[in-house]
Amino acid sequence: MSRGVPALSIVLAVLALAACDALRSAPPLQRDYPLKRLGERVYVIEGPNESPSPSNQGFTNNPGFVLTKRGVVIIDPGASVQVGEMLLAKIASVTSDPVIAVLNTHGDGNHWLANAAIKARFPRAVVYAHAHLKSTAVAAGERWLTLLLRETDGAVRGTRPVGPDITLEGGEVLKLGDRRFRVHQHEGGHSPGAIMIEVVEGRVLFASDYLVNERSAARDRVDLLGQMAAVETVLATAAEYFVPGHGPVGDRSAVLALQRDLSAAQREGKSSAD
Repeated sequence: MSRGVPALSIVLAVLALAACDALRSAPPLQRDYPLKRLGERVYVIEGPNESPSPSNQGFTNNPGFVLTKRGVVIIDPGASVQVGEMLLAKIASVTSDPVIAVLNTHGDGNHWLANAAIKARFPRAVVYAHAHLKSTAVAAGERWLTLLLRETDGAVRGTRPVGPDITLEGGEVLKLGDRRFRVHQHEGGHSPGAIMIEVVEGRVLFASDYLVNERSAARDRVDLLGQMAAVETVLATAAEYFVPGHGPVGDRSAVLALQRDLSAAQREGKSSAD
């Protein structure tokens, strides 16, 4: 019996180390991503327009933030605590103000799982999202984490799902500090409960995955007619900059090009059905 005790101790120690390793956060992002200023007090970081991988460490979206007189408002902070910490460092390079709010545009985890990093640093920050994300955050977040851990070889380790505090339905105009954030929502077009955020005074529209620049509209759409309706809403705004869910920021000409792409896809679909 006495010989078995050391062996058992070794096994328990190995299991404990493995558990600690599983909980330990993965390293920070290795690449540097430049901060782009869009008009007055609106910033974005353009993530790699590619699928999650070990080389990009799961960073594939376009996190943005807006400076207000009360503090910073973040839009779609990204896929992991590592992305969120990178975003917080970029924010600190332009202001010492706290983060007061986070706006999540839809349920794809590569856009919102970085909520955890923001709330860890600024626990009083309020997270807003559509009611659909509120009801599915835990289950959807765990599915996305499983996928991201596999696709990035564990580069998002340490991330956990943190869902919204306040829900939105679409049509709201949030007054945060001295800035207004208009919420646009269309059923269909990408995913249930997806919203777009118009920074009214900044003339910037964060279009969620309703807009995807330099990608095939046919590949990214979920509902063609819904996406076409969303593009019409985008073009009806006074925005000058359009931040897609993935790919480089565009101007009105980029949105018009997407509209033509969608119209062509609709015509092709009708021709195939005839």
